[in-house]
Amino acid sequence: MNEGRTFVSALSFSIPMKQIKEILNIALPAMAENFLQMLMGIVDNYLVAQLGILAISGVSVANNIITVYQAIFIALGAAVTSVVSKSFGEKDASALKNHARQAISVTIILSLVLGLFSLICGNKILTLLGTETKVSAIGGLYLAIVGGGIVSLGLMTTLGSLLRAIGKVRFPMYVSLLSNFLNAVLSALAVFVLGWGVLGVASATVISRLLGTVILMKRLELKPHHFLPQFQIDKDLIQIAFPAALERLMMRAGDIVIIAIIVKFGTKIVAGNAIGEVLTQFNYMPGFGVATASVMLTAYYFGQGNPAEIKKSVQSTYYISVLLMGLVSCSAFLLGHPLGSLFTADKNVLAASQTVLLFSFLGTPVSAGTLIYTAAWQGLGKARLPFYATTIGMWLIRIVLGYFLAVHFHLSLAGVWLATLADNAFRHLFLYSLYKRYLNDLFSTASSREDEKN
Repeated sequence: MNEGRTFVSALSFSIPMKQIKEILNIALPAMAENFLQMLMGIVDNYLVAQLGILAISGVSVANNIITVYQAIFIALGAAVTSVVSKSFGEKDASALKNHARQAISVTIILSLVLGLFSLICGNKILTLLGTETKVSAIGGLYLAIVGGGIVSLGLMTTLGSLLRAIGKVRFPMYVSLLSNFLNAVLSALAVFVLGWGVLGVASATVISRLLGTVILMKRLELKPHHFLPQFQIDKDLIQIAFPAALERLMMRAGDIVIIAIIVKFGTKIVAGNAIGEVLTQFNYMPGFGVATASVMLTAYYFGQGNPAEIKKSVQSTYYISVLLMGLVSCSAFLLGHPLGSLFTADKNVLAASQTVLLFSFLGTPVSAGTLIYTAAWQGLGKARLPFYATTIGMWLIRIVLGYFLAVHFHLSLAGVWLATLADNAFRHLFLYSLYKRYLNDLFSTASSREDEKN
């Protein structure tokens, strides 16, 4: 108990209250927005489940592809936050406007490509994934509508990032809340009153996001001509967005391989792992919110040429994310059995889910470190390093080590999650050590400039 008090006291002492408020002012709305996006998926899945097994199977498979799209737009959103926050810190209004226009243009072009892919190839992709003909037809319809209208999700993400970067951190959260409420009402109306089934649920998702996009447009005072595609290349934006998107895709691809390893241990282990991951996604929500603050503050102070504030903000966001993530992951672990019982009564499945919850809790410090130092590097405009770290960590540590621990050393699911912990530990240390060296260089540069002035 004394150790816990000491930790909290040290945290309070090392982070000024003003800075805590500054970080939480950005992080809490971002957390709420992440939760609302998750809630939209939960509402859709619940309503689709009322239509039968074929419907939920088709939509579930289609959503795996939509999740990849979402990961790409989140990476683009991080890049937008970084470059716009940096221009905001530099007080460069011209660069800020240019980055905003280019961000919107890249979002629209990317959305058109992904939308056409969904419309033309969606059904074929689901068939290639091994789904039954009827499941592919239902999933293909959902993917054609939600994927074909993916511009609504892309623009909501990018416009929300623009608003956060200029200090309007709460408005995107309010828009997400309205969008979720509208989606729930329209989806329920489509399923229970109009009988439109999957078509209605998918259409409601796109319509609610389009309304959110219009509201964000008006808040940013954007005109129709701002949405005309521009084929100029914003190097600053692309240098962050492209590696960040690749890093997210590398994680997604690696997750598929990890599932292939877990499948070897039987259906009950797979089910337990799935339940555990459903519960642990809440563990990361505070970390993602605080990481958003880390990107913004790092880029802002980098634009001001202030390495001392960069150091303080990154250190503070790390401590806060460890504390918040630790509280959530500890609660999830302690409540794991009753929460897991909501999904199943099978003891073997529940035991497997507890394994996931345990390792997620134990890995909190390194998971937080991976999130925060990835965000810091994105804020510094150098997103390649997190991409390298994720590629090495996922494919050489998590997958290779996980396979040997789980299969050859017979550790089963525990072996996979030991390797996951090792992967996060590697990425945390790798990104932190290089960040520390880079920060020292920034201090040296700032000191030299001061000497020249004097």
